[in-house]
Amino acid sequence: MDLNQVKLSKSEWESIEIPVSNQEKEVLDLITKGYSDVNIRINKTDSLFTFLKIEFSSEIEDFLYNKYFAEKMKAIVKKYGLSFIKFEKAKSNGKARHSKKEIKEEETQELKEETKEETICYIDIVTNVKLKTKDQIRLSRTDTIDETSANIYDFVLFRHLEQMVVEKSKNDRHWLFHYYTISKLLTNNVEKVNTHLLRIINACLQHYDNNNEVDLTYIIENSYDFIERNSNLLKYSDLSLYEHQKEIFNAVKRDSAKLILYIAPTGTGKTLTPLGLSEGHRVIFVCAARHVGLQLARSAISAGKKIAFAFGCSSADDIRLHYFAAADYTVNKRGGGIKKVDNSNGIKVEIIICDIRSYLPAMYYMMAFNNAKDIVVQWDEPTITMDYKDHTLHQIIKKNWSENMIPNMVLSSATLPKEHELVQTITDFRTKFTSRRSPNVDIVSIVSHDCKKTIPLLNNNGYVIMPHYLSDNYEEVLKVVQHCEDNLTLLRYFDLKETASFAMYVEKNNYVKSAAKFSRNFINVADIDMKSIKIYYLRALKNIKPESWASVYTSFMLGRKKRINHNSAIDASGNKIIKTRSLGSAENITSTKPISGSNLTRMASTTASSAPAPVEPNGSCAIYITTKDAYTLTDGPTIFLSTDVQKVAKFCIQQANIPALAMKNIMEKIEYNNALNERIEAIEDELAFEEEKLKNSICGQGGDVKKEKKNKGKIAGDLIDRMLSSENNVKFTKMRETLEELKKLVKNASLNDVFVPNKLEHLKKWAENLDTKCAFTSNIDETTISSIMLLKDVEDSWKVLLLLGIGVFTEHKSIAYTEIMKKLADKQLLYLIIADTDYIYGTNYQFCHGYLSKDLNMTQEKIIQALGRIGRNNIQQEYSARFRDDEQVKTLFTSFKSEDKPEVLNMNMLFNTANIRWNGTEYLEQTEENEEELEM
Repeated sequence: MDLNQVKLSKSEWESIEIPVSNQEKEVLDLITKGYSDVNIRINKTDSLFTFLKIEFSSEIEDFLYNKYFAEKMKAIVKKYGLSFIKFEKAKSNGKARHSKKEIKEEETQELKEETKEETICYIDIVTNVKLKTKDQIRLSRTDTIDETSANIYDFVLFRHLEQMVVEKSKNDRHWLFHYYTISKLLTNNVEKVNTHLLRIINACLQHYDNNNEVDLTYIIENSYDFIERNSNLLKYSDLSLYEHQKEIFNAVKRDSAKLILYIAPTGTGKTLTPLGLSEGHRVIFVCAARHVGLQLARSAISAGKKIAFAFGCSSADDIRLHYFAAADYTVNKRGGGIKKVDNSNGIKVEIIICDIRSYLPAMYYMMAFNNAKDIVVQWDEPTITMDYKDHTLHQIIKKNWSENMIPNMVLSSATLPKEHELVQTITDFRTKFTSRRSPNVDIVSIVSHDCKKTIPLLNNNGYVIMPHYLSDNYEEVLKVVQHCEDNLTLLRYFDLKETASFAMYVEKNNYVKSAAKFSRNFINVADIDMKSIKIYYLRALKNIKPESWASVYTSFMLGRKKRINHNSAIDASGNKIIKTRSLGSAENITSTKPISGSNLTRMASTTASSAPAPVEPNGSCAIYITTKDAYTLTDGPTIFLSTDVQKVAKFCIQQANIPALAMKNIMEKIEYNNALNERIEAIEDELAFEEEKLKNSICGQGGDVKKEKKNKGKIAGDLIDRMLSSENNVKFTKMRETLEELKKLVKNASLNDVFVPNKLEHLKKWAENLDTKCAFTSNIDETTISSIMLLKDVEDSWKVLLLLGIGVFTEHKSIAYTEIMKKLADKQLLYLIIADTDYIYGTNYQFCHGYLSKDLNMTQEKIIQALGRIGRNNIQQEYSARFRDDEQVKTLFTSFKSEDKPEVLNMNMLFNTANIRWNGTEYLEQTEENEEELEM
């Protein structure tokens, strides 16, 4: 993780100008608008009306129903005997109906009309709808619609309705999949869906519900397919704010001073929240990891926000404005654009993004143009470095908090200590901002636990990790359950298959107490979603009859199946393993047929030669990520977190089984390029020296001093360009030509696809006859490889890793290497990234799988942060977090006391104006006398 508190580089400035995708832009617009309307719901799915781009009218609606649905619906009703739907006028109630509005209202009411038999849905539409000429012209476009492939919402609903009815008629319980899907789709905010179709669909759902035909237990048993893998639910869902965003937008609107503890899972939009906050306040966004700040900057610019930057600032003079935020500037006379910005005027700045070192300059800068009470500080990941006893940032953090003058503070992190753990910090904040004018200081806890996706935890033997597998001692299990209830963010790591299987097993076998019975938790299909199932699982696990636990635990341990199976078709060296069977001994072969005079035949047993079937070593599941286990890494890149990055890098190269001759060829090319790079670097240095010397000599040729200073850069540049391009300047021309020739001599190193994880040839060798359709591989072009080959201060082993599609993220000298890796990671072009543990805070890249190495010694909070790197995509894919050490699992599911959490102790001491220390039993204010006695 890059915690260097330095100014932005040129490449970083350029990166924030890259526009986000249209899909991301829609999210940014939602957050911005959501500040004023927290219940905003946007759905861009087309209905027939919106697809055709025509105004709504009841006549056109009738026409569209007749054209696309009428005949099909009548055929379905007739074929499958849906007697509760009648295509006729409703029975008259004796009242005259005059207007279309009255007719529509009565038709709607008829759906609720109940007879002794059942609710009847009457559909009565004129067959020949008369349309205006202009409407007929507009509707001519309907002839081009492909009903089977179109994602028009009306057709999507109809297809599910049709399949539901057909499958139910066959007594195929899969009809409940369509029932559940339709029930959820009907809650979406899609505009102008055909009301006749909706009435029929609602009538069907109500009919099945009234007749108790909906088996909720079956839906939960199959929740993996019905919910998690149901592409329709995500594809057509509304775009809306997360609950934590709604809460914080409401909280900041209070007039009083406030400290907001903002706790929400990673990947749920916390770092985009400032876009909404800036609609009503000026915002200071503080981030230790500059990558996070740059990501926000890019999004803010795409959203049209006026932003400023304070990175590596010693004073407000070092703050820089983006062009959008410029109030005073000079104009380029030639192009008409902004030539130079006056960074001292920040009157337009809506969001200033700063590192920890630059917070105070940023604060004073914003206060120069705004009242402090109109500013909100969002401090991102304040727990960074809090797991260290001592860190260079600690004193800066202490100073920032002590001198802070902004009364609206947001501390934002997925692993932020809870309110009861931050008593010292909260008391200090209250004391500081309580005054006669503002007697009340609000402490707001926002705790969210999004559970829209599942990221299963796997142990080093390939088994799914779940609370009910952790102990045969029920008292210990209850402690785990309590810990999970206190930290519901862990729900996203409960495998949905295992969750549903366990909950239904203990329910059907009557192992749970009455308080946790299924019927008390689920009334109808509206109650069923991923989150409610996982909470029900915890409730069931907490309420198992103690005397039954031994039986339950034994049953599940015996029936436990691996999620990742050992690749037994090939060994680690690439030798195929052939299973053989003896043909039997000759003495066992009997025959009544005389053998005299017949052809000779072999009658002894034979055995095909093969490699012996190896026994999988305990704890080695899916560790051969460059060979036999690579196929298990699907859908997207993988991150491998380790303390010893070099060790993992060497293991990956060693296990890649690259032949000695091929490796020798690669290393010779790398060594050749390294030598070539030294020559290129020497000439570049000489060229730069000569250019600088020429520039200085030109600018020192006399003239008006003021004018010279003003035009120094331009004059020097023009003259240098002129002289360098001159035919007379043989020296410069020759050096440039030499550079170009040397760069052409760079040898491109490459590997055969059989060695590159999950390339087609690689899969044929290592995963033949296995399911490899979703295996993910790298996609790195030759230009990028050449760029890496020419870098200095980069390990040769890392260059070899790049050929395998693997990047390394850790602190090292080459900034250029890091920038290239960031770009590759952002575009998901790398197969694997090996990173040290501090990097977990500094990445927002999309990873589908993650490994936590055995050498990691992390706190519970840091483990959760590490897990947060996985599954940040907003799409349904296969995810996994793979633990190499069971101790890490134990740490994750253990409840620790506040005094045993370094993050809690350090935050209470550093986020505090008073100089307090923890003495092992309590916090005490430190004085000069006892300074040496107390330890942090």
